[in-house]
Amino acid sequence: MIDAELLEEYQKHWKKFHPTSRNHPLAKPNAKDKTKGYVFGCSINEFTNINNRITQNNLKQNWKAFIVWLANKEKISGWKLDKFKIKYKWVFPNNMRHDSDNYVFFNKFIADGLSEAEVITDDCFGNMYLELDCNKYVEKEHPRVEIIIEEIK
Repeated sequence: MIDAELLEEYQKHWKKFHPTSRNHPLAKPNAKDKTKGYVFGCSINEFTNINNRITQNNLKQNWKAFIVWLANKEKISGWKLDKFKIKYKWVFPNNMRHDSDNYVFFNKFIADGLSEAEVITDDCFGNMYLELDCNKYVEKEHPRVEIIIEEIK
């Protein structure tokens, strides 16, 4: 589960290696306050609106590093799953409209990190199955993304 508490914990870890950085490594690309991480990654629209390829790559690499850190924290590194399902459930802080198809792009960052951490062997078609819970969930006090990884035998 990715929530604000986890992002704060990761920022403390990040600061050990980047002590002069003022921005959160997972800040929303167009946020006014870049000191806080953004639970929901970024949508395809937000990503394509970043005009600088270096900034796009930094965002992608920061998310990959976060997922590797999270896989180590959760002790799932090295699972090396060949066939697997990733389930996503987004719980937003308000009823604002969100296009679910824009957030499927977020899986790119997650899958790259899982592959880097050797939780999965490959994120290509035939190996990875996505299950998206596109119901509208709202919890003002605890927005989050719930991610479940299951091996398929």
